[in-house]
Amino acid sequence: MNPAHRRAKPLAPDDRRQAIVEAVIPLILEKGSTLTSREMAEAAGVAEGTIFSVFPDKSAVIIEAVKLTMDPTPFRVAIAEVSPTTALKDQLESVAAVLLERSERIGTLVGVLRTIQPASPKKPAEAHRFIMESNAAILTALTELFEHHGDDLRVDPGRAAVAFMGFVFANAHPLMAADAKPDAAEIVDMLLRGIAAADGEATG
Repeated sequence: MNPAHRRAKPLAPDDRRQAIVEAVIPLILEKGSTLTSREMAEAAGVAEGTIFSVFPDKSAVIIEAVKLTMDPTPFRVAIAEVSPTTALKDQLESVAAVLLERSERIGTLVGVLRTIQPASPKKPAEAHRFIMESNAAILTALTELFEHHGDDLRVDPGRAAVAFMGFVFANAHPLMAADAKPDAAEIVDMLLRGIAAADGEATG
């Protein structure tokens, strides 16, 4: 029997919603707004009707995909797994790579959502709160990382975290050309060393 047609195991509604969203995120990133509800159902291993028993429409699925991707928990886990004995530069490169990938996924998902849902001139209060809380959690995790290297910094760890986070997020802006974006190593190098050449240092 095709795995996609097997009967789904009974799950609580919230668990069912999350399982569906987790299953369809890769397809949303791949297919964008052309993704059909049938393809969503096949990816999640449920009947097509099951999708709409827990979501009112396709837009709702994508909204939940954005929220799940913005959840700071995986980032906090990733940052906790970075070895504390590793040099600050190497730690920041690992963290920057995770944040860049996260930002790219969020940007793609939001772009897909905008193609199927009319733009609103004002973000809903719930969405604004969720974004603020997510960014605050990331900033806290970054500040804690910099605090472990306080002796190597000339600025407060919290300010260092703000600068790092701002640099990475700005790099992920959708209007920036892909070939103009620095990678994780370049971001960290510019953050730690600055952009001004030292005396006698060539810039080319």
